[in-house]
Amino acid sequence: MTSTTQSYLWVILQGSLLTVGVSLGALLVSILLGLLGAAAKLSGRPILVGLGTFYTTIIRGIPDLVLMLLVFYGGTIGINTLLEKMGSEATIDIEPFAAGVITIGFIYGAYMTETFRGAILSIPKGQMEAAWAFG
Repeated sequence: MTSTTQSYLWVILQGSLLTVGVSLGALLVSILLGLLGAAAKLSGRPILVGLGTFYTTIIRGIPDLVLMLLVFYGGTIGINTLLEKMGSEATIDIEPFAAGVITIGFIYGAYMTETFRGAILSIPKGQMEAAWAFG
């Protein structure tokens, strides 16, 4: 192998590891948000149902790239403005890795909310009662 090929393979390996890291982080965030969203939508409480519906509708309606830019740039500006109003001199920059994990987690969390909600609603009533009986 030539040195150019080896250098490209190293870059591809680094990119692959970064992709796996973002994917695993986003998977954890999306499962957590999906379970919380499904629980909210199935709770029967109007405020929680409204919040769950608002989350899934808004997040699924915003294009992914726009949401990523909002989290990365808007999040940094928003946090720093809030810190400034609180009298702090500190500034916070959101790392690109964290912005990617948060954004992809938010997006797929909205989809998982509907997936989990549909899965829970598809369980027959008798099986749900049996599960409650066994604790």
